[in-house]
Parts: sequence; structure tokens; C-alpha cells
Amino acid sequence: MGSRKVLIVDDSKAVIDALTVAFEDAGFEVATAADGEEVFRKMASVEPDAVLLDVYMPRLNGADVCRLLKAHPHWRKTHLVLMSSRIGEGERDVYRRLGADEVLRKPFDAAAAVAAVMAAAPGA
Repeated sequence: MGSRKVLIVDDSKAVIDALTVAFEDAGFEVATAADGEEVFRKMASVEPDAVLLDVYMPRLNGADVCRLLKAHPHWRKTHLVLMSSRIGEGERDVYRRLGADEVLRKPFDAAAAVAAVMAAAPGA
């Protein structure tokens, strides 16, 4: 079995740094992106098992990225975890309809993000 790969997408360096450490400690190969547009440049080269995606980002928001990834034939099965500090139950349902496999409300413990990815995508 190859290395498990995760793509972490957030415009906050602190969030990226904390998640990177947690996922590397769990044995994941980590790639990062700072905005929604960068996701698409990284997907082909990284081919992640999972993507942790902030909802509110510059240029292309996480909801749009989620919708576009789930519509793409090659990436639709990639496990997507959306993250935001502004998530209520209504938004959670909207993001799941767009294709999010999991929705995490910030702040959360980085270990919770790793557990969410590993539980929902055990091969990841």
C-alpha cells in the first residue's frame, strides 16, 4: 500500500501548520494550498485520498471547490472534509448536498480532523 495523501486547503498559515503536523504524525503525506484555485493545480500532481477544505477563502470558496471536485469524474470519490468557524446545521446540510463527506466546525483539535479522515476513508 502506498503512502496516504491529504491536501490541506486554508488561507490561514496557523491552521495549515497545525493540521500538517497532525497528519504527518499520523503517517500521511501532506500537500497544502492557500486558496480554492490552487486546489485544482495540486489535485493532478498530488492525487490526494482526502482534501480538508476551508469554506471561506479568497478567489474560489470551499463550497464551490467541493461542488467542482464532486462533479469531476476523476476526483468525485476523493474524501472531502469542509471546515469553517461559521457553520450551523443549515450550512452543514448544504455542504453535504454539495458533496462534502464531513463538515468540521472550527476551532477543532487537529487530531479530530485526522480521526474524521481515517474513520470515513480508512484506505486514506
